[in-house]
Amino acid sequence: MKIEEMIKTNRADCSGCEACANICPKNAIKMTRDAEGFAYPKINSELCIKCGKCDATCPSLNFKAKTVEAFPETFVAIHSDQKILRHSSSGGTFTALSEIILRDGGIVFGAGFDKKWHVVHTAAKNLGELENLRRSKYVQSKIGDVFRQVKDALKDKKVLFSGTPCQCAGLKHFLGKDPENLLTVDIICHGVPSPALWEYYIGKVGKMHEISYVNFRSKRDGWGSNFEIDFADRYYFFKNNGTHIYGKLFLSGIVERLSCHICKFKFPNGQADLTLGDAWGIKKFAPKMFDNLGVSEVIINTIKGKKFFEQANLKKQEVNFIDALKNNTHITTPTIADTRRNTFFDELTIAKDWFAVMQKYCDQKDEEIRKELNKKKVALFKRNLHEIAAQIRQNFEKNILIVGAPLKNNFEQQFPNCGVYFLNLNDKGKLICTENFSLLTFEQKDVASLNDFVQKFRITKVIVNELMNFESPVVSKWLQTNNLSK
Repeated sequence: MKIEEMIKTNRADCSGCEACANICPKNAIKMTRDAEGFAYPKINSELCIKCGKCDATCPSLNFKAKTVEAFPETFVAIHSDQKILRHSSSGGTFTALSEIILRDGGIVFGAGFDKKWHVVHTAAKNLGELENLRRSKYVQSKIGDVFRQVKDALKDKKVLFSGTPCQCAGLKHFLGKDPENLLTVDIICHGVPSPALWEYYIGKVGKMHEISYVNFRSKRDGWGSNFEIDFADRYYFFKNNGTHIYGKLFLSGIVERLSCHICKFKFPNGQADLTLGDAWGIKKFAPKMFDNLGVSEVIINTIKGKKFFEQANLKKQEVNFIDALKNNTHITTPTIADTRRNTFFDELTIAKDWFAVMQKYCDQKDEEIRKELNKKKVALFKRNLHEIAAQIRQNFEKNILIVGAPLKNNFEQQFPNCGVYFLNLNDKGKLICTENFSLLTFEQKDVASLNDFVQKFRITKVIVNELMNFESPVVSKWLQTNNLSK
């Protein structure tokens, strides 16, 4: 089958969404963990009838990049119930959406814990059961036969399915359609660590104390990134995710699945109706919505998603997508793999004591590695944003160049459906043109380069700001040449 060949050629193409295993009519496909602890499909040739449904369902084999025509509506949101807000990872938006479904007798599917604190997808039919599905879990969850359960529930119920972008894509390909009574919600995903690694870690911790509660994003000290484990003997473990052994390895990009580093389903190629995450940097772009208990970021991907979001019991404010994106680059950009990733797993697979290997890599001085990875991340983010912006730019009927604009936001509000560019001096005194919707700048050295820029970016109007805050011979000459003035 093509799936087998795909995995053999490049394992990173398989996200482990389990759509193939769910669609197989003979149950010939089993998800089997590799040496790193990630599940991949394995086909039993004796049961396989070569119907081709697995190949036809695989979201990676059938991947088609989307053409984005506009930036999506983006909101920040907070649940109106303070108790729910306090016990949510972000702003409680997942709970608010789930409440809509459950009130109508529907079912919510999402990632929860089993009795061993392993992460599995499961169903919630009431608010009590929903508690297990709330909050972030930094592990790849086991889907099992949940896609089949979703299909069965959709016959007569509303369904909310929550998961990673690749899991939502897997469900959509499994169903082969997009029912009106199905709401899909994915997350702004950092990537998924090895389930085997998490199970080893939590199993080792559980041997010392009986575990009563696990929270990857505790708000014991307010909204942030703190990890908490509570124990039956009232002892508890509480530490920042960037400093304890499991959290640091996760944030470093050492323990994620290979597919996460080349993720196909980041914006704009996700297939969920809504995308949820943390509104990091909200003090910069929506300060009045800041709440120390958490704020959600919500990206509206479909009309259906918008309808559900409008019904949710939330305090909301629309924000600029680019502002949200610049403070949460994982919307468009995969996690860059740590250069030690493969070595880590090589050592792990032959070690008797996994904890010792984890501790070794956690303790290593990695400042230079972090700097290099951050450079790669920024470069990839800029490239992705440039590609998205280039697609959207083609749909603008008007492209405006503002000459000398100290207050960019004022002009952006005046021209919401236009491509807006700004000609100004940067902090190094260089003359540059800047897009309103990206981090890209274009240096201008002479009149010819300005004329080329106007032609290339199809500038239809030039506005010369009376509050121009610089004097440039190049600009003056260009304005005179084109019969423009202040």
